[in-house]
Amino acid sequence: MNAATEFDLGPLTWVKGEIDAALDRAGEALGQFREEKDATKLKFCRTHIHQVRGALAIVGLDGVTQVTEALEELLSGLEADGGKATDEMLGVVERAVSAIRQYLDDLMAGEPNQPLRLLPAYRAINEARGAARIRPSDLFFPDLSIRPPKRAEPVARISPEEFRACLKRERMRFQKGLLSWLRHPQGVLSAQSQAQMLEALAAIEITQETPAARSFWWVSQGFVDALSDPHVAAVQDTKHLCARIDLQIRRLLEGSRNVAERLLRDALYYVGLSAPESGKGLASALRSSFQLESLVPRGELMQTTAPQELALRRLREVIVATEEFWNKFCAGSAAALSGFAEQAKNCAQVTVTVGNTDLKRLGQGLAAVAAWLAEQPS
Repeated sequence: MNAATEFDLGPLTWVKGEIDAALDRAGEALGQFREEKDATKLKFCRTHIHQVRGALAIVGLDGVTQVTEALEELLSGLEADGGKATDEMLGVVERAVSAIRQYLDDLMAGEPNQPLRLLPAYRAINEARGAARIRPSDLFFPDLSIRPPKRAEPVARISPEEFRACLKRERMRFQKGLLSWLRHPQGVLSAQSQAQMLEALAAIEITQETPAARSFWWVSQGFVDALSDPHVAAVQDTKHLCARIDLQIRRLLEGSRNVAERLLRDALYYVGLSAPESGKGLASALRSSFQLESLVPRGELMQTTAPQELALRRLREVIVATEEFWNKFCAGSAAALSGFAEQAKNCAQVTVTVGNTDLKRLGQGLAAVAAWLAEQPS
């Protein structure tokens, strides 16, 4: 893990009770609105979510704060127009509240801080709000202070005229590669087009003297290299991102060296999304430097239902009890073995209600081992 995922649980521990209470009150207010259709209850729900958002902002959980902010805006819209508060809309709010609670519980249980795990809830909220565009990178927070490796040799100084001529030449080369990609009938990025864009970015990066100035062009090369992964190249946003890189070249030509943080985050997100074996090593270097593997969850992002959340909460409690009995048995208390076996059996029963086949098998395996130990303690 890196600094982004190595979350300090201390501050969250101090406010977790307050957050849980506010989420409970938000859920209660939402339930009361379902029964009474009183818009005041939606206001109460939004107020409690606002309290949660404030607490999360204080402890530095930017991703979850982003989700609660979007949820608060959705509730504000429903409050203003009660006719929009359909069962479907209220279901989105309920699932979002559950997802936020589950995410925080997972953090307390030792899970890494990966806000992208909240993407299903975040996407549902914004679709309900009618947002025109939803960016996964809204929940992606890499450490942007990381700089490219030190050069083996210092950069050769060039005159301002030579610098401008270089930028014009390389921008044309980058645009040629991008245009070829955009015009391809199947939208396939050819090796030649990719090479043109990479060569242009590498030539620009060489002209940058300081690590800070080089950083964006280093990341941009890794992003274009990550387009070797056809699944990443097929995402329409990656074409828009290349157009934004072209715009950044133009701005550099006009004398501006400022780079929007959003642009860096977007580029690194797609690098993190790409397959580890894709590219020629540039994307791999970024994955290593920014430790992107720890920021982007692998596998399908699923959102738990309310019954599943209750079952998972119960399972966590049972696991804690099971572990306590096991530790006592290992410490020499033979009488604790029967308690361990009983709690292991409870684990197996609860995993059935979660609805995950692998988890169910794990619970059954634990119960079987416990039963075997109970029969043969030696």
